[in-house]
Amino acid sequence: MHATFYALLLLSSYLSGAFANLDSSRKKGFKLPIHRVARVNRRESADSVTISNANEFSYLVHLGIGGQYFRLILDTGSSDMWVVSDECDLEGCKSVDRYSQSSSKSLSVSRKPFHVDYLKGSVGGLIAFDTVSIGPYEINSQIFGLVNVAKDMNFASGGNSGILGLSFATEAAIPIKSGSTILQNIFAYIEDPFFAFKLGRNSGPNTTSSFTFGQLDSTYASDTSPFLITPVSQAGANDYSFWKLPLQSIIVNNSTVPLSPSSVRGVYEGQIAVLDTGTTLALGPTADVDSFWAMIGPDARYNGMNGMWEMRCNKAVNVQFVLGDKDAHRAFMMDYTDVSWAEGHSDGGWCMGGIQANDNVDSGDWLLGDVFLRNVYSIHHGGNLTHPPFIGLMSTVNQSSALADFRASRGPDLGSDSQPTLRPHIHGAVEKGPSLAAPTLYSLAAACGFVAGAAVTTLFRARRVFRLGKYSKEKAVSL
Repeated sequence: MHATFYALLLLSSYLSGAFANLDSSRKKGFKLPIHRVARVNRRESADSVTISNANEFSYLVHLGIGGQYFRLILDTGSSDMWVVSDECDLEGCKSVDRYSQSSSKSLSVSRKPFHVDYLKGSVGGLIAFDTVSIGPYEINSQIFGLVNVAKDMNFASGGNSGILGLSFATEAAIPIKSGSTILQNIFAYIEDPFFAFKLGRNSGPNTTSSFTFGQLDSTYASDTSPFLITPVSQAGANDYSFWKLPLQSIIVNNSTVPLSPSSVRGVYEGQIAVLDTGTTLALGPTADVDSFWAMIGPDARYNGMNGMWEMRCNKAVNVQFVLGDKDAHRAFMMDYTDVSWAEGHSDGGWCMGGIQANDNVDSGDWLLGDVFLRNVYSIHHGGNLTHPPFIGLMSTVNQSSALADFRASRGPDLGSDSQPTLRPHIHGAVEKGPSLAAPTLYSLAAACGFVAGAAVTTLFRARRVFRLGKYSKEKAVSL
């Protein structure tokens, strides 16, 4: 039988115990087995949180709403949970599992609108409340968006019926006073309010991926000592908004990419990066991305037909993002296959670059999507009475084995004698930088020794059109 905890309709501080109707002691959470299955099966997943990775594009979590099970995009770059309703009669909506209002005995629909505008596409509908099943637990009266109108969302290509947002409540399109987000409710219930994930590379459910609540997966780490621990940045906002941290520099084959001044208010040194599982690529300012590819030389080119940077599929380039505070940072290497991304597009020996330009990112200077996050084991901690929210990152890339695997799949580096094709306006000076000194690890005593128990899941990656930026939100009308 499902354990039950209650979502409050009115927001109260989750750090002080929003679940007042339950036993006052917090739970250590729950642990779920990893399932290796050929495809997501609704009936078999009723007691587990299943996440799937397919075809290098996005990651889907499997959970229940009103006794019906759906695949939702796992998105650390947004805060709302929403699902397509059976009242959406568009062909795109009909291509995926839709929420049946008549099939739920616990649904409560408000008359207040829900609307989110994405960089490309939008969804709209009504604010609703229903019982949400995640693993062996149920959240009663969980608030979510019931979508009956969608535009340019490509449901058919992604196979997802909605989004599970795991960012801070301040960025939710649904007003905070209307109800707590699902992340707030989970964090209020478990003893240590964090989630951790490792995004796998293989298609389908497999053991290369992990998703946990309240504990680390011992497959990757037993404590926080291997992690760089960095407080979540509030730069550009009055409160915690996204999972943001400082970006000190980007290194390409031991040379430092010259970065432009940050566009984020109050940031005077370095830039700000947002960790976003809902975005496929790594996206940054046009000037910086152009400088990045200029450093690679004739093995990179700008494709004016599709507006994307490409590089030779057999060229191995060592790319590192240096993240963390000025006095406590670390370089995190991207796997060679994520820099030269054959799964995204390849043509005549040219592959899509994993790093692309977008100047419409308003949450930070850079969005570090799946091509970066596949190379780390990541902790997202919501904070408690002893320390503020923080991010923990641990590299999972072994440079030698990564290069050997790259050569085995891509063949030898044949080199290039041609000149690079650049944007006409590039005047990219290349700054030669020294090798990084041994990084300093910022640590929090309260961050050590995470408790056992919580959710462990597989990840399924699903094909979709990659996003070149996050959305701008139109707030719903207050309740």
